[in-house]
Amino acid sequence: MRWKLWAKWEEVVGPTIAKNAEPVGFQRGVLYVWVRNSSWMQQMIFMKDPIRDTINQKFENNFVKYIKFTLDRREVPTEDTSTFKEMIQKIAPESDDD
Repeated sequence: MRWKLWAKWEEVVGPTIAKNAEPVGFQRGVLYVWVRNSSWMQQMIFMKDPIRDTINQKFENNFVKYIKFTLDRREVPTEDTSTFKEMIQKIAPESDDD
């Protein structure tokens, strides 16, 4: 499932990271990010705190408490995605010209 976060995600992490990592879920303050492969996983682990801090500064303070990276999209919890979707709509509303 994709949300309209791509433009904002790229602003937060830059174009290279955005091509190799994608936010795929949110539950209880944890942002789940799919990562393309294990090499990117290792790099992203070192960048998780700065990414979290940038998201919280740009959008909503302390919204993201922790970032969990996954290579398998099926590992992402499916409950409580409404809060994540509401946040995405707030920062990247859908437009009619999509």
